[in-house]
Amino acid sequence: MRPLYGRKLSLRPEKSNKRRILIITDVFRKMGGSERNILQLLHGIDQTRFQIYVACFRSGELAEAARGEGFQTYSLRRGGLYSMEGFRNIRFLYKLIHSERIDLIVTYHEGSDFLGLVVSSLCRIPVISNRRDMGFKTRLSHRIAYRLVGRFFDGVITVSDAVKQEVVKRGWFKEGNVWPIHNGIDVEAYTNHVNRDAIKRSIGIGANQCVVGLVGNIKKVKGIRYFLQGASLVCAENPDAEFVIIGGDLKEAGSSMNDMKLLAKGMNIADRIHFLGEKKEIRELISIFDVAVISSLSEGFSNVLLEYMASAKPVVATDVGGNKEAVIDGETGFLVPPEDAGKLADGIKVFLGNREIALRCGLAGRRRVDEEFGLKRMIQKYENMFERVTMKPEVNSCPNVGPQRLSNNRPN
Repeated sequence: MRPLYGRKLSLRPEKSNKRRILIITDVFRKMGGSERNILQLLHGIDQTRFQIYVACFRSGELAEAARGEGFQTYSLRRGGLYSMEGFRNIRFLYKLIHSERIDLIVTYHEGSDFLGLVVSSLCRIPVISNRRDMGFKTRLSHRIAYRLVGRFFDGVITVSDAVKQEVVKRGWFKEGNVWPIHNGIDVEAYTNHVNRDAIKRSIGIGANQCVVGLVGNIKKVKGIRYFLQGASLVCAENPDAEFVIIGGDLKEAGSSMNDMKLLAKGMNIADRIHFLGEKKEIRELISIFDVAVISSLSEGFSNVLLEYMASAKPVVATDVGGNKEAVIDGETGFLVPPEDAGKLADGIKVFLGNREIALRCGLAGRRRVDEEFGLKRMIQKYENMFERVTMKPEVNSCPNVGPQRLSNNRPN
């Protein structure tokens, strides 16, 4: 038997009114949109009414941290649904659902969606898919599969109205079964006072220089190329402007950090661009931004956008996906077409040239996040939906499985 990884399953709990939710996700390594959402649910959900379990294919530091805090987190075997590893995953989850009296499965990403659908059918409990992007990287086989089996999900959470419209248009899910729940953020966490000048000095920027910043991994879909092209246009008119990019290098061909550095060098702005790489804590770095930018070619609903707005930063964002559901054009920032460096630069120049407009938009953005995208508001929507789905009268617990203790926390 291979070494096992994670917490052991508990003895079968007594029946109670508490809803028990099993989250299945492809990845639980480093912080991303899905990972942030899962952690927010783990820490924020009403634990007198709900208990959350997490099973993941690819675990890492986030899974370890969750285990260290006492959350039930399990590692699945990596393998296709129809492989031996897939069969073992199904058997393991089948036993887990009975042992822990799971009431609902919530899935993230394609692999987990189809695994969760199979297990929910075997155990006769509901399953909800959580869709968090516009499907820009979905493989053809997955697109076909969603059209065939999407109607069997008991519900679908989308991170924005834009994602809902997209998956319904593609014929993946029935419109009446799809519920948008926007990301949420703890606005009060972005009120800390920091020494902006010291932070700027630490990355080689003078106290009197303006900072235009972007947070996002370096990959094609984030549109870093257009951010740099826009930066070259801004630099021609703003000699004091510096540009900061915070995000890990995914080393995509043609869109890697090295490619972007070469692009900046070719436009003679390399000395004005600061690639800071991946950072765990970005709130202090966002605090030095005078203008915050999203240049993405596709977005479901950006957590970073909410972080910008909670930090009272004026925003220039591409009009893609759910961005327009957060940014009110001309009031909290500017929405510009994707792949249009000129319009991106125009928005940046407005804010750099008029501090009053920048301040007004930044404060309006913070108010909007506080009123519409608070973390408590998001958590409450999840709780309401979990209760609604698990109250279905036809749902039964996993049948024909004797009461046994699972000694393993990974399929064997």
